[in-house]
Amino acid sequence: MADSDPNVFLGARAPESSEDLLCSRESRERMMQEESIEADEPSPTSPATPATSSTTPEERRTWSWQTIEVSEIQTLQLGPFEAGASCEILRAWYGVASDPKRQVDATLHCRNAYSNATGLTLRRGDYYKLFGDPAPLRIKKMSVEYRLGNVKTWDVSTTRYDNSLSMVPVMCAKAFSNVLGVSVAASGYAVGKALVSLQNFAADADSSQGVADSTIFQTAFSTWLRCNGIFPSVTYDPIPGSSSSSEDMRLTPIIVSNHVCYLDGMVLASVFHSPKIIAMKGTLNVPVIGIFAQDIGVIEVDRSDPKSRAATIKAIEDHVAGWKPQRQPLLLFPEGTTSNGQGLLEFKKGAFVPGVPVRPAVLCYTGSWDPANTSYRTTGDGKLEAIGDAEWAGQFLGHAFHSLQIRVLPPYHPSEAEKQDPLLYAANVHKAMTRAHAELRQEVSKKAVEARQHSIQAYAQKGVGAVEDAWNKVTTSANALLCNNSQAEKATSNSRGPLVPRGARASLRGSRKIKRGANPRMQSQANSLASEP
Repeated sequence: MADSDPNVFLGARAPESSEDLLCSRESRERMMQEESIEADEPSPTSPATPATSSTTPEERRTWSWQTIEVSEIQTLQLGPFEAGASCEILRAWYGVASDPKRQVDATLHCRNAYSNATGLTLRRGDYYKLFGDPAPLRIKKMSVEYRLGNVKTWDVSTTRYDNSLSMVPVMCAKAFSNVLGVSVAASGYAVGKALVSLQNFAADADSSQGVADSTIFQTAFSTWLRCNGIFPSVTYDPIPGSSSSSEDMRLTPIIVSNHVCYLDGMVLASVFHSPKIIAMKGTLNVPVIGIFAQDIGVIEVDRSDPKSRAATIKAIEDHVAGWKPQRQPLLLFPEGTTSNGQGLLEFKKGAFVPGVPVRPAVLCYTGSWDPANTSYRTTGDGKLEAIGDAEWAGQFLGHAFHSLQIRVLPPYHPSEAEKQDPLLYAANVHKAMTRAHAELRQEVSKKAVEARQHSIQAYAQKGVGAVEDAWNKVTTSANALLCNNSQAEKATSNSRGPLVPRGARASLRGSRKIKRGANPRMQSQANSLASEP
């Protein structure tokens, strides 16, 4: 069932027989697993391919039996997938999920309608036109079972995507905070531009500065990131044999970093005090953003041009030729694309062609949601699911905080051999950054474990403290109650007067009785008895 060329779409062949369509799901999965194992084993006639510099254990993988299912009032969108990945539609049907007799086979139509460039799109009005109504007055679904092959493992994210209603309040709060953040950033930009213009008016041409050098603008830009819940933490490795501060990011003309998601450029621009960035052509023409980009010093490159790689290298060389110490460096991502952040991809040579020192930096996201920009993600049941920019943006807005750790290494000065060979230079920097990135991820994991342990200990201590406080309150209340009872008994005994002997009490009772009578003789006898000791 597998093709020899993974880039050829497998759905353009003849339809399967009725036996194939009626075979069980278990047998299909068993066949696909056998084929994937055979595809992974190297052919005895083909030479072994050399290992790449990627840190992931396997570069590509075949994912068997993926399913996308929508209701009849929803649009089905399958793909398009990344370049090089193959998609084979195994089975498709429209109808009632629990009743196979009420299902229409749509396999052939979906195979013919699928395109590597646009994928497969079925809108809610298309189902009835294409497949009729197999179950009148019943809720129907459209289901497509497919298999993806030749998927790069570093292009698969393992983070959890939350689609619950709990994200709505966070989105509303972020919308409000963004209004505040944009206002602060715009105000900081205006004030910073005015102050820089005054400084440049009084200074010479060599010491002129841009708005990116303004501390007010940098602070305002950082405030806007905080309003979006982005909180970076930076550590700087000491620079051996140098009196310069390790936090000075203007010691080299180029800064290189690994690339995980769309946030990297904004975060590093804020942390490294607004370095120059290479962006696609047309960025400077975007309203509002283009003004910021132009003043910061964004370099445009037409990536649609087949010669864009040469144009990028030319832009880097022009920046290096005009750079002076303490001027804006150029921030580059030598991987050339984003990954799941679990390792570093092979570096392109563009950043290392000039042969000048570079300042390496590695980053790792530590929040509850990993914002890695990948083409796929794994679901809770281990299946593969394609993700797009709209879904990524929704998850970003729906999570309140996005924390990350950044480690800045000392400047890397190339040797003579590295200056002559950009690929050697890139490989050596890649090796140093890979080691630092692994150490950073290990440190982040260790801190996360310690934080969980401390939180458990803290909860346990709070629980013990609460029990002790409750016990102390109980014992204090009991002691107070006992003291109050003893005091009440004493007060009662005092109110009754001094103790009188029993014989005297009888005499007193007798005297009281005699007093009630009218016999004066008995009264005198009672008085005499009371006066006796």
